Amino acid sequence: MSKVNKKTRAPNIAATILAIQLILSVLFSASCDRQQENGNQAANGGDGNDGGENAGNHENAQDSGETDEYLFPELDCGGSDFTFLGITTTWDFYSVIVHESETGEILDDSIYARNRAVEEKFGINLKETAFDIGQVEGKLKNAVLAGENIYDAAYCPSYNNAPIGGLVAQNMFLDLNEIPELRLDEPWWNQTVNTDCIIGSANKLFFTACDINIMNLQAPWCVYLNEDMIKNLGLDLPYSLVKNGKWTLDEFHKYVKAGAQLNGAASFDWEPSGAAVFGYTSYEGGTGALLVGSGEKFISKDEKGMPYLSIETPRFFDVCEKIAELTGTKGIYQNANNYDTGFHFEYIFKGGRTLMMVGELKASDVFRDMDSTFGIVPIPKYDGNQDKYYSSVARQMPVLVIPATNPEPGSTGVILDAMAYLSTKNITPIFFDVTMSQKRLRNEESIEMLKIVKDSVLYDVGTAYGWSSDLYVAIRDSLDKGKNTVVSLIEKGSGKVLSNIEKTMELFD
Repeated sequence: MSKVNKKTRAPNIAATILAIQLILSVLFSASCDRQQENGNQAANGGDGNDGGENAGNHENAQDSGETDEYLFPELDCGGSDFTFLGITTTWDFYSVIVHESETGEILDDSIYARNRAVEEKFGINLKETAFDIGQVEGKLKNAVLAGENIYDAAYCPSYNNAPIGGLVAQNMFLDLNEIPELRLDEPWWNQTVNTDCIIGSANKLFFTACDINIMNLQAPWCVYLNEDMIKNLGLDLPYSLVKNGKWTLDEFHKYVKAGAQLNGAASFDWEPSGAAVFGYTSYEGGTGALLVGSGEKFISKDEKGMPYLSIETPRFFDVCEKIAELTGTKGIYQNANNYDTGFHFEYIFKGGRTLMMVGELKASDVFRDMDSTFGIVPIPKYDGNQDKYYSSVARQMPVLVIPATNPEPGSTGVILDAMAYLSTKNITPIFFDVTMSQKRLRNEESIEMLKIVKDSVLYDVGTAYGWSSDLYVAIRDSLDKGKNTVVSLIEKGSGKVLSNIEKTMELFD
């Protein structure tokens, strides 16, 4: 953090009042005002004792009861700049961390007020230097290798073009567990990421996730459904199935099979102005989401924290068979992922040419003016015995790191921890309860489903570290084409996975 005069801002009474309210609500409230969510037991179809990989999800922890009052440490940075390396995307994600002024949009203004509160408390000037998501890795790497203290903290895509584990292996980041000012065991940090990404006995953690960047909240995958079309087919909306824990791949198959209708067309070959309606649409990422939704993880850890390939099981092979049957049946599935031509799954769903769509939560922005009533449900389970619903996150999801060139990790930890807390307390509820629930979704059932989706996130640490990336993509893409060549792909690729794990573990232990 370089010492500079704090930037003069034009007076804004509304922003000042809101900032003061934020500070007071944290400093003098006895506890967080988040209310515990009800109905998780019924929604997940379990007994409420989730022993799965997602047991530490930060939303579940936040909602489990009241937390202690947040106490700001004493810190005065004397007007220094605190700069984030941020990202921009071409996929309509919300990724802005720093707004220069209010915009009149409640989410923007709440983020602006959060930042003003942190600036006032710690004597800093928050800044953001943002690049296209494909450039961030190179920008950060070049700065660190040059020994330049340009960025105090950075958001990097976890596994967009290159897995973040590659930067970890090159010592680009500080070990977050060596910064006690980051209270990483608190609920405003994503405990799923923290748990999964600590590998081996060294207890090192180089990246984490929180709600400072709202893009993390838009990244989970879900199933969109056209309610009007479902009713016209004489089918029940699947919300009750979800709440009873019975929304499975088999049930999903029944719906999308019924949704595939030629309507007089000669075939299910895509025609932009054609009459044929498809069961569901997505692209390869959606097929991967179905795979993750089954609860299957490519990488698990043993009792010593050692990662291993964990997909060579009869259950995994059966999951793949069910997915290949879906994607391999003409009319049931339409892969479409070209923004430029309009042959894109979001536009196909919006235009009423498909019963369902598998996509990220951010897609709801595209459907704000959709003629038909749409809703969401979580990614289906493998079967009714599965403990809960699971949602993968978009490969673009950014994770938070502190560059190795940062000379003041303690101060940085104080600032980031406060921002993470204020985000979870004051920004996340606005995103889900206002931006999503009131402005995007159109009924109470979908709002209830939203709560299930956001509590179901499963993080793929194997892909983040690059261990299983190639094998995952090979299996996903094969299934997306309706081909089940999983056995041969595992035989061919498992050796590389094990070799990748061994190389990484040399750095951790």
